[in-house]
Amino acid sequence: METSKNDLFQVIREHLAEGMDFQTMRKELWQNFGGQYATLVLDCCQFTRVTQESGIVHFLICLLKMNDLIKPIFEKYGCLSFRSEEDNIYAEFKTANQALAASREANHAVKSAKLMLNENEPFQICIGIGYGNVLCTQNNGVFGDEMNLASKLGEDIAEGEEILLTEAAFASIEDKYKTNFKRKSITVSGVQISYYSLKLNRLTNYSS
Repeated sequence: METSKNDLFQVIREHLAEGMDFQTMRKELWQNFGGQYATLVLDCCQFTRVTQESGIVHFLICLLKMNDLIKPIFEKYGCLSFRSEEDNIYAEFKTANQALAASREANHAVKSAKLMLNENEPFQICIGIGYGNVLCTQNNGVFGDEMNLASKLGEDIAEGEEILLTEAAFASIEDKYKTNFKRKSITVSGVQISYYSLKLNRLTNYSS
């Protein structure tokens, strides 16, 4: 993912120091950093509880193994950027089709690896995917409404082995990939969010 500069906030500071008006600044930022991408946010289930029960080191080992499994899968599907922060992974793809295919295979890989949180509980991931115009930078990450929605879906709403797509992401994928999705909605902080849910643990073969 290429941008003309690496640091979005530094560019904003420079424009503010120059006294640039808001409309011109907005145009400049979208020209230099804007693009249409699928934004993927992956979260690990039960991070807080498991670290309290088993300690942070056990969970970090699981995170490391999960990252080693998932990164090559995302790269296989054309991942443009891959960032790991705490128990989250942030990635961008050119299309929502790619993001969805990578998500399905990543879940399959984690399940097949039989990573365990404890003796009885498997390690699981949940994913939110958005698609649309966002501001992208190597140093600061990705910003935009679809990124915000993907984060909300992946971190706060999705459950283990579940992939949630924003309305824009679902609309952009090919019809043949829309099977088994269910449309849902939720109100968060007074804002209603509509999305599409794919429960992978209900499918017999969810890697394809």
